[in-house]
Amino acid sequence: MKKLLPSHFVQSVIGANEAVFVWGSRHMLHALVPERRLGHVRAALRQRKLTATLLQHDVSQYCVEQANSRRTKEFGWSAYYDVDDIYAYLRNMSARYPAWAAPVVGGRSYEGRDILGLRVRKPGAGAANKPAIFIESGIHAEEWITSATITYFINELLTSNDPNMTALRDNFDWHIFPLVNPDGYHYSMNNDIMWRKTRSKSPNGCFGADPNRNWDYKWDLALNASSDPCDNRYTGSRPFSEVETRTLASYIAAVANLQAYLAFHSNAQMLLVPYSDSKEHVDNYDDLIQVGKVTLEYGRRVNGAKYDGVGTVAEMLYPASGGSMDWVRHTLRTPLVYTWELRGWALPCWPAARIPEQGDEVTQMIHGLTVEARKLGYLK
Repeated sequence: MKKLLPSHFVQSVIGANEAVFVWGSRHMLHALVPERRLGHVRAALRQRKLTATLLQHDVSQYCVEQANSRRTKEFGWSAYYDVDDIYAYLRNMSARYPAWAAPVVGGRSYEGRDILGLRVRKPGAGAANKPAIFIESGIHAEEWITSATITYFINELLTSNDPNMTALRDNFDWHIFPLVNPDGYHYSMNNDIMWRKTRSKSPNGCFGADPNRNWDYKWDLALNASSDPCDNRYTGSRPFSEVETRTLASYIAAVANLQAYLAFHSNAQMLLVPYSDSKEHVDNYDDLIQVGKVTLEYGRRVNGAKYDGVGTVAEMLYPASGGSMDWVRHTLRTPLVYTWELRGWALPCWPAARIPEQGDEVTQMIHGLTVEARKLGYLK
C-alpha cells in the first residue's frame, strides 16, 4: 500500500474481536489476518480503492519451518537456535578467546534464566579507559533474526582478521547481549511464534509484559502500548515491573564510560534515534543523523538493501513510550543511541538460510558507525 494506514483502520476492517498483527513504516503496511476474514478484508480494501498482495498464506507454518530449520552440530547461521544453544555458543567463544572475551550476566529472567552476554575488549594498557559500547537484541521474543544477527557479529568480532574487525576489537569495550528476553524467546520458538512479551504472570492469569514498554521513561504515557495484561503491548504494572528490564538497567547503569547503546529489532528496515514519545530532538541530533546516514551507507554496500531513516521513532513509525533506547539516553546521557529495525517486510520470520545477509550488513554498519562517530569526536 502506498500510504500507511493506522492499525485501528485494519482492525476495523477485520473486526473488533479478531486478533490482528500490524507492522509498517511511512511507506508500507503489513498485517496478519485470520484466514476466514481474508475475503472480507479484500472486499473492504477494494471498496476504499486500495490494493494489497498476499505474501504468505500460512505464516505460522512458515515460521515453524524456520524454527525447525536444520541445526548443525556446531553453532552456525543457517538455522535458528534456542536459548541453551545460544548461551553455549557464548560460553564456548569465551573459552576459545579468553584473552578477549568473558561471559557476563546482565540480569535475570522471571523463569530464572541468566541474561547472558559477552564482554569483549583487548587486554593491556588503557583497557580500563576504552569507550564502552552496549548491544541489546532479542528484547521482543518473536524477533529471532536480531539474536542470530548479533551472534554473527560476535563471531566476526572475535574470529575475523579483517583490519576493520580487529580495530573494533582493539579500540572498544563491548558489552553484547544477544538475548535479553530469554523466557519469551524460548516460548516463541516452542509454543507461540508470535509471542512478544516476557513470561511473568499477572493476577488475572495473563502472561507477560512488553519489555520495550516497561522502562522508566515516559512509561505513564502508554503510547503504542496497553494497560491490559492480556494485550501484546502491555506496559507492565509499573515501570521496571519486569525483572528482565529492571536487572538489565542496573547492569547498563554500571557500565563504565558507556559511549554508545545499540538496540536491534525487526522488521521495519530503518534506523531510529531518541526520543520515541515525540518529535523533540536531542541536543546532538544532527550528529546522530550524520553518523546514522553513514552507517546505513556502509550497510547498503553489502547487499544493496536501503534502510529508511535516520529519524526518531515518532517521526518514522509512531509515538511510543517506555523503551530501552529512550531510558538509556535520558537517564544515563549516553551520547550515541540507536535502534535498528532489521529487514524482513515480507514475513515476520526472516528465512534462516539468509541470516548471514543481515549479519554481514549489521557488521559493516557497526563498523561504519564507529568510523564516522570518531570523525565527529565521539568514541575517543
